[in-house]
Amino acid sequence: MDIDRTRRELTLFADYHSFEIRDAHADYDLAAIDDTTADLRRDLISSRDGVVTIGTARRRDVRVVIEIGAEAPGCELASWDHVTEASVEIASGQILVLGGSDSRHSAHHFPVPVGVYRVRTRCAGFGTISADGTDGAEVYRVQIWPGTARRTTVLKRFTGELPRR
Repeated sequence: MDIDRTRRELTLFADYHSFEIRDAHADYDLAAIDDTTADLRRDLISSRDGVVTIGTARRRDVRVVIEIGAEAPGCELASWDHVTEASVEIASGQILVLGGSDSRHSAHHFPVPVGVYRVRTRCAGFGTISADGTDGAEVYRVQIWPGTARRTTVLKRFTGELPRR
């Protein structure tokens, strides 16, 4: 199966201040919850066993743009508040994108060839968030392409303070 270039705009409820990019066959690893939470607080990303969890500034509906391509996209950082990269193995041939408390059945499904993928997340709008977390236009652009397994990396770190409501 070839990779069809895909771009889809979603609105996800970021329950638990997060959303996920996951393999359809990945199980929830309850033993890794503490590690995942620590990674999300520090880096706004966690990658474990077929799941990449993206941390969000707010616990509400967030705009997420998913882009899947056959090769690595350019890496412009200047206009983004926070940029991360992680790897995920997709053994099922299905990438699921879901909010923090969504089920596999309500997830957005993307068919892809089996393999390892890189996931780059660019976040914007953090600087417009008020102390009560209600202002601003938070957006997440998630780019996914075939790659090799590498460490989770923060390419650009947001240096302000995020409200955690």
